[in-house]
Amino acid sequence: MNMPLRMSNKLLLLNVILTLWVCCAHGQDSQGRCGPPPPVDNGDTTSFPLPQYPPGSAVEYQCQAYYVLQGDRYIVCRNGEWSEPPKCLDPCVISEEMMKQHNIQLKWRDDKKIYTRTDDTIEFTCKRGYRPKTPNHTFRTTCQKGKLVYPHCE
Repeated sequence: MNMPLRMSNKLLLLNVILTLWVCCAHGQDSQGRCGPPPPVDNGDTTSFPLPQYPPGSAVEYQCQAYYVLQGDRYIVCRNGEWSEPPKCLDPCVISEEMMKQHNIQLKWRDDKKIYTRTDDTIEFTCKRGYRPKTPNHTFRTTCQKGKLVYPHCE
């Protein structure tokens, strides 16, 4: 026997559906569980992600080679939501083309291309037959989130 739902029952049903949709869309449920941990660019969790995690669960992140983890490496499931995930900061890529463009070379290495982490310091020197065009302090520079200020020789 199918009876039409009364208006108050329809509103109640609509409220339940909306609540479930909001909870599921945010990876949470009524028992405070969390869905899979959020993805991190150039990083991964150290364990295989599960479809659900109980409250208090922790997940560890690690960054890919040469990327530097910024923030807490662990996130925790609380009240159906994950704590703030870390970021993986970009490395700097020092290429032969860029050094040629600036008439410089690495001071202590003969490499044609190197990868260096954020906050690492790199030293350059002018190529043979060139002299510094930028101040001396610019020949010792630091990688900052994938960016590097190159000195220049002429």
